[in-house]
Amino acid sequence: MTLNLNDLVRGGTACFSKAGLAEGTNDHTIKTAAPNGAGVDFAISGLSYHKADTDNIAPTVCDEQALGTTCLYVVTLQTDGDVVVTKGNEVDNDDLSGGYAVLDWPTPPAGECPVGAIKVAAGTTAFTVGVDDITDDVGTGTITFYDFFAVPSSPLTS
Repeated sequence: MTLNLNDLVRGGTACFSKAGLAEGTNDHTIKTAAPNGAGVDFAISGLSYHKADTDNIAPTVCDEQALGTTCLYVVTLQTDGDVVVTKGNEVDNDDLSGGYAVLDWPTPPAGECPVGAIKVAAGTTAFTVGVDDITDDVGTGTITFYDFFAVPSSPLTS
C-alpha cells in the first residue's frame, strides 16, 4: 500500500517558510524578516495563515532569567499573526558547557505555531525578555536566533 502526504497529515501545525527571527530595530523588540521578503507562511491545525515581515515586535514579557544561565524561548504565531514568546527552563552555563545538562525546547502554547526560538546565554547580568534589550542588556552573554519548521525533537547540548 502506498501512502501519500494527504494520507498522513491531518490537522498539522508547522511553519512553511524561514521566519528570519532577529533583533528588532527599536530597543526591547524582535522582528520577522523572511529571507525571501514574502513574510511567514504557517499552518495551525491544518489551516494556512500568513504573517507579513514585521519589525519592532514587542515580545511577551517573561520571568527574569538569572545571570550565569542559558535559556531557550520559543516564538509562536497565533492565527491573527500575533507573536507570543514562551520561556523554557534555565540551565547553569557551567553545567551546559561541561556536558552535565541540556537545553530542552519549551512546549509551545496549544493552538499556536512555533516559528523559531531565541537562546539567551546570560553572562554577568540577569535578563528579562520583553523588558531588557535583546543584545545591549545581556551582559557578557550571547543571543542566538533559530528558525523552525517545527520544534526540534532533540535538546541542545551547548
